[in-house]
Amino acid sequence: MPSGTDSIPPHHVETTTDVRPDGPATAKPRPIGNRSPRQITYRLPRPSRLGLVTFGLSQAVLLFWWLAYHPALFTPDSINYIAQSTTGNWNTHHPIAYTALVWLSLQLTGGVAALTLAHTIALAAGLAYAVTGLRRLGGPGWLWPPVAVAIVALPPVGSFVMCLWKDVPFVICHVFLVGTLARLVAHRRRGADGPAFPRVLLVAVFAELALICLFRQNGFIVAAITVVLCVLLLRGTTLRMIAVGGSAIAVALLTNWMLLPALGVSKSESIVAYEAFFSDIAVAYGTDPAAFPAADTAVMAKVAPLTHWRESGDCLVVDSTVYHPDFDRLAANEHKSELLTVWWDLTRRSPGTVVDARICRGAIAWRPDSTGWVVHNPISGWGIQSYLDRDPLIQQSPFRDAVVSRPVSHRAYNLAVALNRRTTEPEWLFWRGATWSYLAYAAVGLAAWRRRDRRLLALASVIVGNQISVLIVNGTQASRYMAAPFVVGILLAPLLVARPGTEPAARTGGQPDQTGTGDQPDQARASIEQDQARLDERG
Repeated sequence: MPSGTDSIPPHHVETTTDVRPDGPATAKPRPIGNRSPRQITYRLPRPSRLGLVTFGLSQAVLLFWWLAYHPALFTPDSINYIAQSTTGNWNTHHPIAYTALVWLSLQLTGGVAALTLAHTIALAAGLAYAVTGLRRLGGPGWLWPPVAVAIVALPPVGSFVMCLWKDVPFVICHVFLVGTLARLVAHRRRGADGPAFPRVLLVAVFAELALICLFRQNGFIVAAITVVLCVLLLRGTTLRMIAVGGSAIAVALLTNWMLLPALGVSKSESIVAYEAFFSDIAVAYGTDPAAFPAADTAVMAKVAPLTHWRESGDCLVVDSTVYHPDFDRLAANEHKSELLTVWWDLTRRSPGTVVDARICRGAIAWRPDSTGWVVHNPISGWGIQSYLDRDPLIQQSPFRDAVVSRPVSHRAYNLAVALNRRTTEPEWLFWRGATWSYLAYAAVGLAAWRRRDRRLLALASVIVGNQISVLIVNGTQASRYMAAPFVVGILLAPLLVARPGTEPAARTGGQPDQTGTGDQPDQARASIEQDQARLDERG
């Protein structure tokens, strides 16, 4: 074990023994480096061997996916990012944070390969950061790197990371947030004296929550639920968690409401945000058309024939209603306020119908079993031309040629496509984030029960936030909507075998009695706990 104060964990207090000629030996606390315990603050440790090994192995696997799917896997959303950012048509249809990253990559390199490479590096770094934090809470040290490598080796994750999607950084932020929450829980479990919420962790939580809000609109729900659960579970950090969480959400909201309009970003004319409401109306109208008053049906008829409203309702997806030729999307945009009034009337009249429709449409969030179909990630470049033909705005872009499939290694490409095609089944294992959500709850719950420490439950807060956010508003059964719980759920699995731990070391009130009546067994137990904390700190 290295000597010197650098090897001693934060808030560690050494004990010296004074031998008096006329009395028993007394133990007195001696601050490290002439600093009192209150002056010793949390410091991030240097990169550990565990972190470096995890990063290196994960990045090596992710590099395979990058070589195979270079420069990226494209979807219609990907085309729109490029078209918006390079034709001066910036709008809020997609999060500007990611559109700006696409623009930056195009301007600096002429393509998007640099951005997808950044995806891989950021995810590998996030996994290394997360496992070194989680290691402090238990689980075999040797198990964490293989779990991280297994995550990125899974074809559903490999193809996902290579997609030019806002969902990718959204998921990466969740991985970092889990690492920060693990460090916070470990810090509190040690009964560390000093700041209840170390400043470096406070800044990290703020940044992670703010970015989660900026990369996806449902990120606001995820952030709010995560903060509420952490406030309830992490005693002693209530005010700090409320402050940091509220500030992160406020900064993201002000960015969307004030900064972006000031920069010339226009409000999206898309009705995507309203599609779930329109689908609720169709489901309810198909169930009981007689319940709709004439005023409501008159509004509905302005957008689509009533026969379409009656026959198109599908509680699993909105597409059958809002993307049908009979549904006039321009008219829907023009009359969206009136349609929302129809929805409110429906909600007051038959709330159970709306709730049932939302639960059904949110099946991807809570059902491990198949609902009949699920939208997978793209696994090849075969659809690029059709996406280009569908988006007239991209034809005006000087970077239209950036939308191309150009594998660095065709052998790697063929292998990647084959692996993805072989992992379409079983769906519950490879494509249902709900499966891994429940495994994560079991792992965290078991670890909390073994340790008799409910603070460990805070690790699952990000998964709860995602499940609820998708359950509230969802348009289709897309696996990417539950990609964060999928990755985080696997990441938390080693906690299933975490051994029961000791109680946290006592704070200042539990220091040895300075009058010579200190309990020696208690001192020995505290020493063991401090040694364990030191090992955990090193990952």
